[in-house]
Amino acid sequence: MGKKLTNNLKLKILSVFLAFFVWLAVTNISNPDVTATKEVPLEVLNEDVLSANGKTYELLDNRSTVTVAYKVRTLDAGSISASDFRAYIDLADMYEPTGAVPVKIEVKNNRVDSVEAKPGVIRVRTEDLQEKPFELTPKYVGKAEEGYRQGSVSLSPSKIVVSGPQSLVGQISSVGIEIDLSGATEDLTGTRPIKCYDANGEEIALDERVILSRTEADYDQSILKVKNLGLNFETEGRVAEGYRYTGIESSINSVEVVGLKSDLAGINSITIPKTELNMDGADSDRKVNIDLKQYLPDGVSLAGEESQITVTIKVEPLETKDIVLGADAVRQVGASSHYSYQYDRDAIRLNIKGLKEDLDQLTEDSLEAEVDVSDMGPGTHPGTVTFELGAAYELVSQDDLQIIVHDREPGEITAAASEETESSRGETTAAESSSAASNYTTAAGKAVK
Repeated sequence: MGKKLTNNLKLKILSVFLAFFVWLAVTNISNPDVTATKEVPLEVLNEDVLSANGKTYELLDNRSTVTVAYKVRTLDAGSISASDFRAYIDLADMYEPTGAVPVKIEVKNNRVDSVEAKPGVIRVRTEDLQEKPFELTPKYVGKAEEGYRQGSVSLSPSKIVVSGPQSLVGQISSVGIEIDLSGATEDLTGTRPIKCYDANGEEIALDERVILSRTEADYDQSILKVKNLGLNFETEGRVAEGYRYTGIESSINSVEVVGLKSDLAGINSITIPKTELNMDGADSDRKVNIDLKQYLPDGVSLAGEESQITVTIKVEPLETKDIVLGADAVRQVGASSHYSYQYDRDAIRLNIKGLKEDLDQLTEDSLEAEVDVSDMGPGTHPGTVTFELGAAYELVSQDDLQIIVHDREPGEITAAASEETESSRGETTAAESSSAASNYTTAAGKAVK
């Protein structure tokens, strides 16, 4: 009986082995292994290893995924997803000379085997990390309404820090915000995104590795009224003897200023005081540089940046000119029909001082010489000849004139009286049609009315 049991046990064990091999064969035939792939996101570990050393990195082929190849039973293949794998590189494992880092795969599903990453190695380029501070500056688009202009601007924050790869940060020339002024007539406020610009003022599309300490900024932009103001100039002092002040020349005669409408309301000009324009002893043109900012009213500033102007005090030398005036051109004032009048010379020589340009315009007719004989009786009298010279001229000298007065015969008196009447009528008409002479010069060289 015991022998039979022993013989059956051997048969049973053999049967089990045969059954296993049969099952294995059937399984391999009906549910074989297949090779499959999945695109798996690539993680980067230990970035702080580089940042702690002041460096940043870039994946050379700009990869964000790797292909994971694996084997799985045919019946299990449909249940495998990308989430069953984890693909990563560890920057702590980077081989410095080449920048090569192996790709590692973690399997979260034990139904797969023969797992392989493609590519198996990622090349990494390292670069120095840079932090650079920038002052925020406004970049204006559009224009304010005619007659208005942007004033000062306040930005918050006023500066930021840009960090990132040295090669990228180095491309940034300025950082700021755009402010739209289109049609503005009053102050503007708002919030705008911060942008980076290259040396040509073109906006830079930022790489994700470039980090701004702030991404937005608040602004307060003042809008000012523009007004054009004329320049007034005051002078003091006297030029040198023999010279005359002829006026002011300025590099500009008006200037644009900006300010609040209320501050500009009562302002039409800017006055440069006489203390700036002293001409004492000047014998030639005198140039003076003036800073207009010193004479602007409170709350008003120049629209442009240039505040310096050049003012020239014009000074010209005086010249003299001799004029020979025929005695018959001297008109008698107050003549009596009872007398006849005779001059002791045929001509009078005058010496007149003035500017050359003015002297060239002076003629015998323009002098309008006359002598007052109303108080002269028979005999010889010194004549006081007067001239209409005006302020542009100075009588330096003139010949003396003697007037000889004679009694007329009765017949001459009647004829002279008739001539005197006609002459008076003509003088009256002339006086009504012309302006009175402003200044006259006596024989002694003094101006009289």
